[in-house]
Amino acid sequence: MRRLQVRPLPAAVALAAVGAGAIAGSAAVARRRRTTGPDRWHSVTINCSPEQLDPLPPPLGELGFPVEVRVRPAPGDRGTELAARVAAAADPERVRRLRAALREAKSVVEVGEVLKPDAPATTKPTLRSAPLAYATKHGREEGRL
Repeated sequence: MRRLQVRPLPAAVALAAVGAGAIAGSAAVARRRRTTGPDRWHSVTINCSPEQLDPLPPPLGELGFPVEVRVRPAPGDRGTELAARVAAAADPERVRRLRAALREAKSVVEVGEVLKPDAPATTKPTLRSAPLAYATKHGREEGRL
C-alpha cells in the first residue's frame, strides 16, 4: 500500500497569497478613507485664465457658509484649477452643496449659464421612472467632478 504525501509548500503559498491580499485590501481601504474625508479639497478644471475667476463665480459666493478656495493654473497649461473645501467642520449636506456649486461655477464660466440635464422621456411618476428622477435631481451632488 502506497501512502500519499502531503506537500506543505502549496498550502504555504496559498496562505501567503491570502495574507498578501488581505494586507493590500486593508491598505486600499485606509487610502480611500484618507482621501474622502469631509475636509478634503474638491476641484474642477475650468477652460479659462486664472484672472477670469477674480471675483469668484456666483454659485461659490452664495453658499452661505465659509469656504476655502484655491485658484491656480491647471497642470499642462490646460486652463485653471478651481479647488474648494468647507472651512469649518463639514456636515455631508454642506459638502454636497459645495460640489454642486463647483459644477455650476464651471458651467457659468465656460458657457455663461448653468446647464441642466435633459428631461426624462416621461414625467409620469411610475415605479420604473423613480430611479431616473432621483438620479437627475441629485446627480450634481455626488460622484466625480
